[in-house]
Amino acid sequence: MPHKPLPLAVLIPLDAVLVAGCLLTFAYYHHVKPQVTKADENLLEYIDSLKQESAPDITVQIVDPNETTTVTTTAAENEHTTQTDASGSILTQKTVTGEHEETRHTETAASDTDHSVQSTSGKPGSTASTGKATKSATTTTTTTGPQYDRSGFGAKWPELFSLGDEIEITDTSYRSHDIVVKLNEYTYADSTCHVADFYIRSTDCFKYAFAQDGDPNTYADGLVTGLQENMVTMCERTNAVLAVNGDFMGGRQIGYVIRDGYPWRIEPWNDVLALYNDGVCESFSKAEFDVRAAFSRGIRHSFAFGPAMVRGGTVYSGWSSSHLLGKEPRSGFGYFEPGHYCFIAVDGRGMGGSLGMTADEFAEFCGWLGCYEAFNLDGGKTSQLAFNGNIVNLPDGYNGDRNSLRGMSDIYYIGEAN
Repeated sequence: MPHKPLPLAVLIPLDAVLVAGCLLTFAYYHHVKPQVTKADENLLEYIDSLKQESAPDITVQIVDPNETTTVTTTAAENEHTTQTDASGSILTQKTVTGEHEETRHTETAASDTDHSVQSTSGKPGSTASTGKATKSATTTTTTTGPQYDRSGFGAKWPELFSLGDEIEITDTSYRSHDIVVKLNEYTYADSTCHVADFYIRSTDCFKYAFAQDGDPNTYADGLVTGLQENMVTMCERTNAVLAVNGDFMGGRQIGYVIRDGYPWRIEPWNDVLALYNDGVCESFSKAEFDVRAAFSRGIRHSFAFGPAMVRGGTVYSGWSSSHLLGKEPRSGFGYFEPGHYCFIAVDGRGMGGSLGMTADEFAEFCGWLGCYEAFNLDGGKTSQLAFNGNIVNLPDGYNGDRNSLRGMSDIYYIGEAN
């Protein structure tokens, strides 16, 4: 026997009750119930203690690239006290020219100096000498040409960065004292892959931004879901040189959110990639990650969308989750060595004829690039890569107007240190 439909007079109030219930539930979870757990007070105290124990930052002077320096040191006849080893004495002469400090060492043979020898405790083979020099020695050192700043990661690649404050920009590159970016485009697995290869002098250039400028009214007690902003707008207000979409951390209430060494959210969810202050990156499974150990190590940023595509040089594959099996637009972060990284965006869903990649294909591509660590970021419409305020890739639905871009809750970006 068929069921008799409810009278209209009953259906309308019932529908109204259901709609009201849905609205009240939404309002409770989004405006009343805390969206995230605040940073653990014990963890904050632990982080403060680590900061108090840490050594002060070292300020490095920048040498004028056109400077020519001549340093002359003379050991004249005078009373002196020097620290020597068994083979002779070392005279250290320090001169200051402008803001640049030069130190030179002049070695004088033991036979040239009439001195008495006293044993020095604590340093085997070392002696202290006190007496009068009977001979003089003069050493002149002249340095000409470009003087590259070898501070930070510049010690590895001094000639990659600009010599002074000049900035060189093209459609596909950027070069300054602290940042070098080169855009490349590849075709892999029937997909267009945009790779921004970059070097930074220090991790001070590796930054982040939350949607709506991290409004204190919104972020003071944790991260609130739902807040979004256009990537181009975020790049403009942060002066980002290069940016990639982040974890979309506002789309969920779990997953580690550590930015600039502050634990905005400490809730395990998936794989975690840690970027440390010394430029090293390391990935962990959910079970492996120890947040206190990470702060002891000096974690600067966490990446928590995942999963890890490459770990310790090994390409990972074989995922079973539905969102990893399909050919979709993908975004990722790659690590080669301290100071050298890349942002990746893969077009998909037919944009520009690109099909997109499965997670297995994306991991293979990251391995092909040579990444030692690579981490999957949010994809789909969120997959966006920007350079000098312009979108480089073809995100799903993008028509050239920034308003056609999907808003997001966070980005990672590269910007000048100062």
